[in-house]
Amino acid sequence: MPSTRLTLVPALRLAAAALLVLGGCATLTVVPAERLAEQQLTPGAEPVAHIYAANWGLYLFKYLPLITGSLARPGAVQWPSLFSDEVQIDRLVEKVSAESKQRGGNVLTDLRTRDRSYWLNWTLILWLNEYEVSASSSKRP
Repeated sequence: MPSTRLTLVPALRLAAAALLVLGGCATLTVVPAERLAEQQLTPGAEPVAHIYAANWGLYLFKYLPLITGSLARPGAVQWPSLFSDEVQIDRLVEKVSAESKQRGGNVLTDLRTRDRSYWLNWTLILWLNEYEVSASSSKRP
């Protein structure tokens, strides 16, 4: 009869490898008004951009963040944030709003959020949490 310890060791190694390979990732994508084919995003307002932000990370038992993407430098190649919970809807909405304001927008419309969270059953103890936020930015006179 095999030892429980011998069966658990490969699972822990696999989980450690997943942490190093998958890590966490934050993304900020902006489609400027010039690429919107002269479409109006908001009636009576000048279009600024369509903004999309996403962040995901690995969690121990769904609630304890291990590695998450960093919203301070989305898309940059860097080691993700360790033990800080940056995967939150309000943080992403704040990032989209700040990007809109930085580009001259003063109206956000069609703000949409998406939440995906699931158990990585092959690790036994890890969850992947991911949030996405997108909005259209416009400028009213």
